[in-house]
Amino acid sequence: MATEDRVTVSGRCTIGEDREFPCVVHLPDSETAEVTCDYLASDDDIGREVICYVDGIGLIAGSIRELTETGFVIGVEVNAGRQARIEARLTWLRSNVDGLSDRRAGARIVPKQRRTTVKWPDGRSLAAEIADLSMSGAGLVVAERPNVGAVVTVGKRYATVIRHKDDGIGVAFRLPFSVETFNEQVVL
Repeated sequence: MATEDRVTVSGRCTIGEDREFPCVVHLPDSETAEVTCDYLASDDDIGREVICYVDGIGLIAGSIRELTETGFVIGVEVNAGRQARIEARLTWLRSNVDGLSDRRAGARIVPKQRRTTVKWPDGRSLAAEIADLSMSGAGLVVAERPNVGAVVTVGKRYATVIRHKDDGIGVAFRLPFSVETFNEQVVL
């Protein structure tokens, strides 16, 4: 699957009978969605219905058509009007770069206070170092990595893990910093 134009966003997916999971969805186009979440799909899930609510895009429904190392791929099954709206959102997100998984346009800083903590969904708390910080997310150096799609607390900010790095994780904040409060003095 090509990665240069795919859009990566967080969301929530429902699999089967009301089993909801935080997820990260990679969308190369309006017909395919690669989902990463804590649900361990198996061959028995091929064809199973999945409904994802994707931040900035909305509802995406389909069925599992293949498994990946980190989740599964769904074939998006929506009417033509909804598919056109999804494609329009993807085009907008691509042109505004922030929606792309491999390009980060937001200005990055390294705050003076680089130490913080990452609280996992199960309540564990780990020490972390801020590698870089933008208004909408951070790169963190941590010894252990929560799953992509996990909702964590970084310092006092809620965030979603959107990528793994060799030395840690990348997170997207649920509420970005405002222009007035974003500077090197910020403390997470």
